[in-house]
Amino acid sequence: MGELESVDPILLSRGSSGDPRLGELVQVGPVRAAETDEERARATVAIIGIADDRGVTNGGGRAGAALGPRELRRWLYKMTTGGGGEMQRLRLFDLGDVTITRSAGEMTQAASGDGARSIEEVHAIAEEAVRTALGAGARVVLLGGGHDGAYASHAGLLQSLAPEETLCAINVDAHCDVRPLRDGSIITSGTPFRRVKERFAERYSLVEFGIQMQHNARAQVDWARAQGWPVLELRRLREDGVTVRFARQLVHATEAASAVAVSLDLDAVEAASAPGVSAPCPDGFSPHELFSFARAAGSDRKVRLLDVMECAPPLDEGGRTARLGAAAIWNFLAAACEA
Repeated sequence: MGELESVDPILLSRGSSGDPRLGELVQVGPVRAAETDEERARATVAIIGIADDRGVTNGGGRAGAALGPRELRRWLYKMTTGGGGEMQRLRLFDLGDVTITRSAGEMTQAASGDGARSIEEVHAIAEEAVRTALGAGARVVLLGGGHDGAYASHAGLLQSLAPEETLCAINVDAHCDVRPLRDGSIITSGTPFRRVKERFAERYSLVEFGIQMQHNARAQVDWARAQGWPVLELRRLREDGVTVRFARQLVHATEAASAVAVSLDLDAVEAASAPGVSAPCPDGFSPHELFSFARAAGSDRKVRLLDVMECAPPLDEGGRTARLGAAAIWNFLAAACEA
């Protein structure tokens, strides 16, 4: 299995005396077992990136999300450890990125000598990294990359569970992302949840949260509903209050499944706050609502995985989308420390 590319040390920001930054808490490399009672009392979280946006471009979207993991880290690790001491109970590991470039060992074994991993290879490496981190007792935050990477993270979580255990995911997104493979074989960013369902069958279920019908074909909506998955439109969610409805869905998910994953596609947020995505939406969730979803996810220990997907820095005016995604992760981490 291929190696992950280690996080660039320049991203691990350090503060001044009395003003520590989250980058100072990061331990680079695999999740280390807690050795003391004090460590065992802390929340353990692993960061993994997928620096690949070929799924986006395969689907006709705008390139740029391959740079998302780096930019999300840059803003996340600049943030403080919390004015209320929020991160004092955190053990944070950064395993690095799965990239499209083959390692030296892979190059030796590759008959073609091609230096680029396929999307399938990238997903397989990410899946194993997620499975290993979860097996070491960490909760995982996956940084994208195209949303097709959620296939790898959700598959990794399912592989970490016992064969009889189940996963329920919540996809916070304007799009259902249940398309079939293009031309029968080509992975796009719109395919992740259908691929997981086809592989794991009844062990996997999903809630589509915040869907905007003008951005979805009827065939995809019908397919999701045929699986018994709720398709909750943004306009309908607003009738009862978005944050209340998310909390309700999270309760249903934790009651129904052995583990829960929450996937945040940043194009679910209004374009004024999240311009740096492949498919920005004029309407969408507010930053406040996104942060409330992240906090709710962090507060629930059954939520083993948080995806933050499709941040595309070249399209991101003023770094607004990267800062938004980083703040969502910070809220997840803070809540995880209190859970």
